Amino acid sequence: MTEMRYCDLVMKGGVASGVVYPHAVLELAKGFRFKSIGGTSAGAIAAAATAAAALGDRRLAAGKSGEAAGSPGPVPLGFKGLEEAAGRLSGKGFLLDLFQPARSLGPAFRLIVALIGEKSATRRILAGLLLPLVLAPLEGLTLLCAFLATGFLAAGAPGLVAAAFPSLLCAYCGAAVFGLLRAARILRGNLLGLCSGLRAPGDARPALTEWMHEVLQELSGQPPGKPLVFGDLWSAPPYPDEEEEQGKKDRITLQMITTSVSHLEPRTLPLQEANFWFRRKEFDRLFPASVVDWMVERAGDPLLCEGETYHRFPCGDRTPVLVAMRMSLSYPLLLSAVPLHEQVAPPEAQTAAQRPPPAPEAPPRASGGDAAGPSLTESMEGLATGGEEPVAPRAAQLRPCWFTDGGVSSNFPIHLFDAPLPSRPTFAINLVYHKTDDGPHPTPRSDLPEDKAAAAVLLPQPEESGRRPAYRPIGHASALVEIGTFLASGFETMRTWRDLLQARASGQHDRTVQILLEAGEGGLNLDMPQEDLDRVALKGSLAGRRLRDDFSFPKHRWIRWRNFASALQRQTIRIAEGAAQAPAPLEPQSSRRGRPPVPVHPFGSPEAAEASRELLDHLIAQGGIWAERGPDLDAGAPLPLQHMKIVQTF
Repeated sequence: MTEMRYCDLVMKGGVASGVVYPHAVLELAKGFRFKSIGGTSAGAIAAAATAAAALGDRRLAAGKSGEAAGSPGPVPLGFKGLEEAAGRLSGKGFLLDLFQPARSLGPAFRLIVALIGEKSATRRILAGLLLPLVLAPLEGLTLLCAFLATGFLAAGAPGLVAAAFPSLLCAYCGAAVFGLLRAARILRGNLLGLCSGLRAPGDARPALTEWMHEVLQELSGQPPGKPLVFGDLWSAPPYPDEEEEQGKKDRITLQMITTSVSHLEPRTLPLQEANFWFRRKEFDRLFPASVVDWMVERAGDPLLCEGETYHRFPCGDRTPVLVAMRMSLSYPLLLSAVPLHEQVAPPEAQTAAQRPPPAPEAPPRASGGDAAGPSLTESMEGLATGGEEPVAPRAAQLRPCWFTDGGVSSNFPIHLFDAPLPSRPTFAINLVYHKTDDGPHPTPRSDLPEDKAAAAVLLPQPEESGRRPAYRPIGHASALVEIGTFLASGFETMRTWRDLLQARASGQHDRTVQILLEAGEGGLNLDMPQEDLDRVALKGSLAGRRLRDDFSFPKHRWIRWRNFASALQRQTIRIAEGAAQAPAPLEPQSSRRGRPPVPVHPFGSPEAAEASRELLDHLIAQGGIWAERGPDLDAGAPLPLQHMKIVQTF
């Protein structure tokens, strides 16, 4: 029997492109056991399913599958169940059925899906022109009749003929305006999305969130009535031959990225003791009733504010995996955003720095008005001190915070689980779309489907340069298309530049398998033909096989150390140079007006303070030696050189 190794895995977002992931995971599972799994958007769905299957596999190995006794679900326990779920997901029409729009926008949604999947430019234009008429048919017809009647009343039959074309044009524009306003109202009423994730009333087909809840429960072997939470993953039973990992207690780590558009920043899920609350009437529209019941029962005392009841949002090990997954997969306007509510510190609890300057002549502000709230820094400080203590209703001031797709801020979170000197491989799966040339791709050896798919799956070697930038051509025969491509590329650059730079870095690109997706494959194409679905699934299987069979961990680990050693040397030299130019940061500086120094973030003990002094002395001495005598560890290091920076985690 082949010895099982351990690995981590990170997956990129991509909505329908997520069909790739289960097949890649199943291939990896033949040679690896999963320890840490992460992803964004569709990658978050795959990460949650992988973590649940890994938990089920551990429970099977430990003989604890009996915990999950209950009514039979859609899939079996562990990776066998993931294989069945992947088969259903790759079936024609199943993915589209999971997205069920608000009833009033059903025809428009179907037209949009057809518009995205249509390969003919002419048909796309025609479908796009029909969209306003589908959104507001009655308004368009009413305007057309009104304009024609005006022409007839003004000049009889000749006036009717003369007004025909202008009436059609004006009625179409009016229908577009009314359709846009109607869609905006419905989207706002549906929590800013076409689809909530739950099935429409009277529809027997499972919707996305409901189906994923059933799959997660069955894959992991959770008992009925108890949703899978992060704590279940952390405390998963060990494999019989598994050794304890030094300094880490979690058996399975799962992390996902969401975007707090209210705070203008990404957040890593699960949230850690943040001061957030949720309203049941909102969560009932996003999650199965059994999950919301479980959250409310364990939320503690509710909070009343302005006639509304709020429940504390469960953080850390108590967060349901389904809720975190859905917060990461909230593709803007396609899936409803997830609203949480943040508690604002009352004035008496604010620090002097937070409290605004006094203005005696200004009238007191009423709660719930239009006045601006605290800054982002104040908000973060409030979140960091959320805690578990119930807050007195008189002090409660809540404001909504909207969470949307993690791909808005970090669509490929390759930084998750990264380490300077990794103890096991952290694989990453990158989806490269046909509009972007993101590196070399082999030429197909034949016309066989397997060979064509293999040509679209690339795993670089450590010695190969990953610096080649992506390229998206801007020029086009049509000036309008060229301007649109330019603006779209600028937006894509703002959104993904950090992920792209990090994924191409030496020591990162060789652990990342790239899957080239052609036109019509993945993305927002929810209604792919069966041939395309089979091809995408095959690419996923080949990607997992490449990682499992072709990845060289010793080479990868050496490259990582080579990068880290050169970067650490340069950083140490900078510390020595900085210490020579200014006092070493060993004691707090005296404050103004001759007052005694005030400690800022002091060490927790004299021993810790002494250790920091010894560390600084050692770094200054070593940096001076390297700067004066060498050797230069940059010589022969992979190019371009990498650097060390202190950045805020998210």
